[in-house]
Amino acid sequence: MDKKHIEKIQEQYKKQSPDMYNESVELTLPFFILHKKIYEGGNEILTNNYNLNQTELDVLANLYYLGGDDFSLTPTELYEQMLFSSGGMTKVLKKLEEKKLIRRVENPNDKRSKLVQITKEGKNITSNSLKEILSYEETMFSNLDKKERVILKDLLLKALQ
Repeated sequence: MDKKHIEKIQEQYKKQSPDMYNESVELTLPFFILHKKIYEGGNEILTNNYNLNQTELDVLANLYYLGGDDFSLTPTELYEQMLFSSGGMTKVLKKLEEKKLIRRVENPNDKRSKLVQITKEGKNITSNSLKEILSYEETMFSNLDKKERVILKDLLLKALQ
């Protein structure tokens, strides 16, 4: 989708809903289109190449990056990290366990519960899929030079304050 097409959508929005239109639409529309392209591209990579979805990769990445030396977390730590319900997390963990990407291990700090630990295959898939997704994301920003990337990052961080 090129600049002219986005501007045409914005003009239609302005024409159809002048009472709701404001200048932020000129920022949010391209932002949401970019987000959608990045998300859908990453999702396609995960689905086609790794038989995963975004939520499953998020769980694996949390274990990989936040799970310490043994790459493990409690289910509670996982769902709190991801802002996910415990019931939803249980379903995701069950799928990942069936795929042999995680396993349940004894919790040395609490014999009543088990830890979730990423397997060697889970680590490989996490690393490989993230490399592929990041490479795809790099193409989305390839037309920005280094200075423009810094400016964009700074502006996005400022908007998040």
